[in-house]
Amino acid sequence: MALIHKTILNIACLLIACSCLYATPSISFQYHVEFYGSHDTNLLALLNSASKLVALENSPPTTAAALNRRLEEDIPNLLKALQSMAYYHAKVDTVVDATQSPILIKLTVETGPIYPFAAFKIQTLNEATADCVFPLQSIRPQDLGIIIGAPALPEKIIEAEERLTTLLAKEGYPLAKLIHRDVLADQTEKSISVVFQIDIGPQATFGTTYITGDKEILPAFFSRKIAWREGQKYNPSALVRTANALEASGLFSSINISHDETIQLDGSLPMQIAVKEAKHRSVAFGVGYATDLGFGVNGEWEHRNMRGMGEKLRCVANIWQIKQEGYVRYIMPDFCSSRQDLIWQAELEHEVTKGFRESAINLSGTIERQLDDQTRISYGGMFTILRNSHSNNNRDFNIFSVPFQLLWYRTNSLLDPTEGIGIHFKTTPALQTLDHPFAYVTHLLTTSAYYPLDACKRFVLAAKGTIGSIWGASDQRIPPSERLYAGSDTLLRGYRYLTVSPLGPHHKPIGGRSMMVFSLEARMRIVDPFGLVAFYDVGNVYKPSIPQFVHQQLQSVGLGLRYHTPVGPLRLDIALPLNRRPHLDPSFQVYFSIGQAF
Repeated sequence: MALIHKTILNIACLLIACSCLYATPSISFQYHVEFYGSHDTNLLALLNSASKLVALENSPPTTAAALNRRLEEDIPNLLKALQSMAYYHAKVDTVVDATQSPILIKLTVETGPIYPFAAFKIQTLNEATADCVFPLQSIRPQDLGIIIGAPALPEKIIEAEERLTTLLAKEGYPLAKLIHRDVLADQTEKSISVVFQIDIGPQATFGTTYITGDKEILPAFFSRKIAWREGQKYNPSALVRTANALEASGLFSSINISHDETIQLDGSLPMQIAVKEAKHRSVAFGVGYATDLGFGVNGEWEHRNMRGMGEKLRCVANIWQIKQEGYVRYIMPDFCSSRQDLIWQAELEHEVTKGFRESAINLSGTIERQLDDQTRISYGGMFTILRNSHSNNNRDFNIFSVPFQLLWYRTNSLLDPTEGIGIHFKTTPALQTLDHPFAYVTHLLTTSAYYPLDACKRFVLAAKGTIGSIWGASDQRIPPSERLYAGSDTLLRGYRYLTVSPLGPHHKPIGGRSMMVFSLEARMRIVDPFGLVAFYDVGNVYKPSIPQFVHQQLQSVGLGLRYHTPVGPLRLDIALPLNRRPHLDPSFQVYFSIGQAF
């Protein structure tokens, strides 16, 4: 019996081997797709992207039936793509030319006319009481992005749904939802009518707020950050403001704000804030190099929740070859008012430049207030004990100043903006106290603009202008370190550090009373996460209090490399001074930092 089984097994193996030797080679039906009937490049690009036939050209089927099935399944995809462009009466005819190699599949598209919106209506489940609850007839189609007579694009209909529920939520109806949508194509009039049936739900007020996930943070902290009050009419913008305020505190790794799906009998809607606390302490160290400052090391320590109320204590030290600075900063958030911080700071600074040597102690108290999402102001008082040496006014100063700043940024990012504009204005009245008093005021205005050159914002044109002026005491009385200078990684790159100013004997910078510097950058994202920048800087620092437009302007050009990270780009710039000054400027400067130059 075993011998019989062995013989059968040998015969089976022999048959399998023979079938493999003499099997007919597999056949693949190579094909190529071509579209006819339209010369619109955008439409043809859409059809190519929607077609599975095109996507699978490099993976041809092995049977004619499979090719035919692939062709039949592709027609609905193409018709759906045509409808997305408002061609609701389109046709696609197919011809397969098997005499060619590869097989030619001809798809002839008859788009027909573009169907416009002819009518738009909103209905509720209970028409009799709808107007008593909320006057839906007050909502115009254009309020939802629907323009009667414009192409009836399906994406516009979807956007209208989202805008409708958002609009109703802003009016205090958070549970409003779309029940049914009718999109009716009139083949006689060649137009589209849309009917939304919506359940508006009851109007709601903010109810009790429940917070989960808080461990080391006091409930009073959340009370200051929550942008709504119990009993107020529901508004989703309050949720956004609250989430932004909690995120800005740096105390949480995740934040989720939600509400119940049932409104209480008194009309209130309970709210939930679920948070996950992040680590409240952090330590950071770094090293760097720049041709203007030399080698440097920096370190910082921060506690972001000193007393359970989000109060921050931060200690920072930056030590470069020619500049050393350190400060201790204590921030009390929401001081006396929401979105207003009180900042106490003590700072030590020592700096050696071509024009002066400075040693300073600064003690300051500042109120910083966020007026809205784009505008921030700060004001306060500062007392500075200042010593200048190796300058044209070597002495000790005791200066009391009252700085005021206005920042208005309407950009899409602070570290890497690609569109928008920004304005930063700072004015600092200062008084030399005690010995030989005098007063002066320093003004600085910086504006920046960003213009994307393509839809993906990979090519951006950026421009910045800085104008400064000092009024008051004479040149000789103002502390040399308080005068205006340029020549840095943000002001006139390429020139020796803080030497762009009027020059005294032996090419020594003595500082100016006015400044005007402009920068232009072409920013390009080449291959993520890398980018390139080409830049041009021009400007100077002047002796009078008003910039001298007819004065010689120093110029520089350069190239930069950007490595984009989630926290902002790492920046490496190489700048060449075009008006290199003998005995002062090197042939180039190298800068490395985090964030764009502006």
